[in-house]
Amino acid sequence: MNTTTEFLRTVDHAAAMNDRWLFIASLVVIGMFGVWVMRYFVKQHERLIEDHKKSRECYQSSLRGVVAEQSATNAKLVIVLENNTRVLESCRTALRCRRNKQPKKGCKA
Repeated sequence: MNTTTEFLRTVDHAAAMNDRWLFIASLVVIGMFGVWVMRYFVKQHERLIEDHKKSRECYQSSLRGVVAEQSATNAKLVIVLENNTRVLESCRTALRCRRNKQPKKGCKA
């Protein structure tokens, strides 16, 4: 009960004071709340930046893996295309020789 009566006395004393003191008190309370809100949002922003850095590093590492895999696949594809070109050239030569039935350059008699 003692704290309740002291609190009521403090409220009565504040109510009896001039409006200037009420304005200053409200300014202090609002200022403290503003500082708390700003600190909260700054911490959230720092967490967001850290999360973004982790996500970016993960994305870049997976992208490096994909690019390396594509490069290896492209190298294999170049080899396959070269082999196919050689085979098609030999088929074309064989068909030309067979169609003309004449020995020409590159035709086996």
